[in-house]
Amino acid sequence: MIAELPFGFWRYLTIRQRHDPLWVHYLRTGFRRGTDRRDVDNPVGRLHQLRNRVAHHEPLIVADLSARHADILTVARLISPTLRDYLAAHSPVSTALADRP
Repeated sequence: MIAELPFGFWRYLTIRQRHDPLWVHYLRTGFRRGTDRRDVDNPVGRLHQLRNRVAHHEPLIVADLSARHADILTVARLISPTLRDYLAAHSPVSTALADRP
């Protein structure tokens, strides 16, 4: 069931309006100690915007894909530095971005 939830569901869990009811009591425990809600919300918000552009078949020529890849690694690091390192080592995204025209 969780796999069927859209990205928008996950994206809006970290917005300011959900700070007290969700972040303070529950969500912060899924991230490294001391992680601020905005440290998660900002990159996830940018990733959600990119996802929407892709879903609507908008051109990505001007999109800063390297910065969005960095956002993915940032959120992964906030969950677990080991996860971030694994993604960075095994993802072909860095090579693909370096090879693009």
